[in-house]
Amino acid sequence: MAISPSELHLCLDRDLRGQNIHLAMDVLPWLSTKEAFAASLKMSLTKKLVSNVSPDADERALSKFLAVNERCGEWTLPDMDFRDHEIMQLFKSELRDFWEQRTIVDDKVVKCPLIDHPYDVLEKARLGSGSNVGAGGTSFYAKLFSSTLVASDRHLVFWYKRYIQGFPEWANAENIRQANYGSPIISPNSRLGFVPKNDEISRTICTEPALNTFYQLGFAQILERRLQMRYGISLSTQPFINRNLARLGSITDGLSTIDLSSASDSMSLNMLRYVLPSDFFRWLCIYRTPFCDIKGRGRIGLNMVSTMGNGFTFPLQTMLFSCVVAACFRFRGITPDRGESDRLFGVFGDDIICPSLVTGDVIRFLGHLGFQINSDKSFVEGPFRESCGADFFNGVNIRGVYIKNVNDEAALYSSINALIRYEARSGIRLPSLIGCLISELKKHRKKPLLVPAHTDPSCGIHVPYRYRYKTASNRFQNCTYYRLEPTAKHYTFGDGYVSCPRGSKRLIYNPSGLLISFLIGEVTSGRIAVRSDSVRWRPKRRYEASWSCNVTSREDRSDFALDWQRWDTAAAYYAETHVDCS
Repeated sequence: MAISPSELHLCLDRDLRGQNIHLAMDVLPWLSTKEAFAASLKMSLTKKLVSNVSPDADERALSKFLAVNERCGEWTLPDMDFRDHEIMQLFKSELRDFWEQRTIVDDKVVKCPLIDHPYDVLEKARLGSGSNVGAGGTSFYAKLFSSTLVASDRHLVFWYKRYIQGFPEWANAENIRQANYGSPIISPNSRLGFVPKNDEISRTICTEPALNTFYQLGFAQILERRLQMRYGISLSTQPFINRNLARLGSITDGLSTIDLSSASDSMSLNMLRYVLPSDFFRWLCIYRTPFCDIKGRGRIGLNMVSTMGNGFTFPLQTMLFSCVVAACFRFRGITPDRGESDRLFGVFGDDIICPSLVTGDVIRFLGHLGFQINSDKSFVEGPFRESCGADFFNGVNIRGVYIKNVNDEAALYSSINALIRYEARSGIRLPSLIGCLISELKKHRKKPLLVPAHTDPSCGIHVPYRYRYKTASNRFQNCTYYRLEPTAKHYTFGDGYVSCPRGSKRLIYNPSGLLISFLIGEVTSGRIAVRSDSVRWRPKRRYEASWSCNVTSREDRSDFALDWQRWDTAAAYYAETHVDCS
């Protein structure tokens, strides 16, 4: 039987009492840094642990989703004072300037919309690795070349087929697909599903038709590029900027971090119809799915523009909240210049950071747009700030460890490594807690795998070089060790056939589609990996030329400030006391 959450907390309490660390129920301003570390770990330890899921977890998530959808349908322009009316006009102006790019034509400045033809989106279109309605797999090849093609609107099919005529191999691949699976199906429905969040409630996610996702991700890339041009926000690097801003806010108390509840589901169609330029709103409606299928309840109309699972949801909300902050800046007489935006504010999805001067305006105006502030994760004063996976207390990252699973070997390795690094960051020793997890690990493997510190946390316990298992080196004098690795299934392509792994859906042999998949980098050595939620992990022998810790990146040092000497001491203790390294 796996460890229970209460047992983990008992071990943690034992460790803290043994070091005379006062345990608070929250991160309070008067705590010492070490006490704040302890409080953070106490709150996070089993918060995301899925061990005994409530039978009504999915029903709770569904009720929340339906309530948010109903609230979106009821949105109307609220009563506002003169200040909010001015911010609203500035907000709509920001959205218009975001959508309309200025270009020079015949020595004249002309405003052009980001999108004025479907080809603009199709040139950027792609597919992700998730599931899609009607798709026979999760690969690009399976979705577009070996499945029934599904779209929410016939115009999406029309422009897709017209676009691919410019690429003979792609057009031939579609002809082969259609000969095997028939013409594309028009279905305006996404499919609501549930994924584990914690023991009490699940998380909702909508599975979109494949062709809709193809367009949505193209639209998302256009929005992302414009975000960088307009506000200097790059979704690939913005988390590091947000974390640094949160660190500064915890020191100076001059920056606030704001988090929203169900932000992705709260972008009301009525609200966006009012604030967005008409052609911007029209393109959003073309690529979204207007209905959602719910098992046991049938089809419902969506009053939100998009959901989790829609390809453009994240950049759209990042754009929307960036424009809100910029409008509040202008209302206060501040110009959010692109070059200075990373120092003035930061937005990453619904993770918003802004100066205290405009915090009240931002929070109030977000409420007018139909969004609800998550008061548990928003911080406007005091020494604590939270953003993008980092919790800062007086400038120190006190982020705790979230144990998500204690039922399999890989998850246990990941938790043990995270707790050892937490020891190195906090100076709080956790012998009972980590020892409990190592004892649980030994039920899976008598001798835990010991690996270098720069490898994936799920593949073994990170230890210093001197505590590795003493195995013979190979002829190149490399260190030999074993680490846990996921064993993936593959579709194998031969001369005119496709070999399908057991339990996977059959794929047809589509040579033109195979060529396109190869060109985008999906096919390796004549194989396509099968994405699966149930992954088998197996120990594999590997060689390492240098066991020592790699130098961490600038971003990692800024976020976690890990002292490798302290990590060496902590890791060495557990290698000596719990593992026979001979």
